[in-house]
Parts: sequence; structure tokens; C-alpha cells
Amino acid sequence: MLDTHGRGEQAALVRQEALVLLTELADTGERKSWSGYQASFWAVLLTFSGAESDRPASDGPRPPSGTAPMRWSPDAKQRYFDSRHALREEADALASRATQDPDQHLAELVRLHRLLTIRSAVYWENRTHLFTERVRSLFDDGVGLARQLSQHDPAEGTRTLARILIDRATFHTAAHEFRPALDDFRQALSYLGEAN
Repeated sequence: MLDTHGRGEQAALVRQEALVLLTELADTGERKSWSGYQASFWAVLLTFSGAESDRPASDGPRPPSGTAPMRWSPDAKQRYFDSRHALREEADALASRATQDPDQHLAELVRLHRLLTIRSAVYWENRTHLFTERVRSLFDDGVGLARQLSQHDPAEGTRTLARILIDRATFHTAAHEFRPALDDFRQALSYLGEAN
């Protein structure tokens, strides 16, 4: 989010701090058992991180920024989560066009898939028994699409791949899968030129 707002130096410092913490978590695990509310904070941050590439809905306002989904109004929540179906249809329709003409459609497919992934992750986050099962493949598919974009358009695609790897690293962290989170995060830093 700091990168999006032109604060690249600060973002790089924060990523280095996150690397230290993820390394510790991957080596030692959590120091204590939490109640699970951290995943709710992650869901809020995830909606923030996707907001810059989201288009405003024509049928009503967006959910309030910085508020947990459980606190959204019922109609805002329904619009936001119901939009997953339209996003899925739009992404599926765009997939074949992106294969035929990646110059024209691949970047948009990656953007739509990221929005679908974020909305799905936020939807399933408070349904803890299904959370990882329902969204893991979306994060994995997003990384695959971003890798294609990176190969097709190294300048823009590599930064996009780094962002989507960081998204998946945060998913792994929320799921208490710290070693895969660290692996994704290190890859992202290497694509950003910040690996140590």
C-alpha cells in the first residue's frame, strides 16, 4: 500500500522488517496461541491492498475502508460478496482472449483474478473451517497468471508478480503456514530487487 502512494523507500523498509518476522515465524512458529482474530485484521488489510485496482460499483457505495467485513452494512456486504460471481464470469471469459492476445488482455485478467481472490478470501476468512480449502487455489492461480505476465511483459509484470506473491505470502501467514509464506516473500523481494 505504501508503494501505491509513492512511499517506496518506506515500503522497502517495512518489507525488510516483515522478512525478519517471517523468518522468525518460519524457524520457531508462533510464540503463543492466538484466538484467530488476526485473520480478521488480515482481511481488512487485504481489502485495502486491492482497493487501488478495484472499480467502484455502479449499484451502490463500496464497503467502508478499514472496517472488518462483519461490521459492514448488510447491503454493502451482499453487493461486495455477490460480485465474486460476476468477477469469476468476467475472468473466465477473458482467459481465452488473454491466451490469444496477451498484449491486450493478460494484465486485465491478472487484475480481475486478484480482485476475485481478495473478495473470496475476505468472504471465506470468517468461515475458518473452509478458509484455506476455498481460497488456496485462487492464490496459486493468481501467482501462475502473474508469472505469465512477468514473462510476457517483464517491466510491469515483474512488479505485479511480486505484489501477488506478497498476497499469497500473507494468505500463508494467515493460515499459519510460515515456511511457504517466507518462501513467497523472499521470491517477491528478489523480483523487487530487495533480496539480501
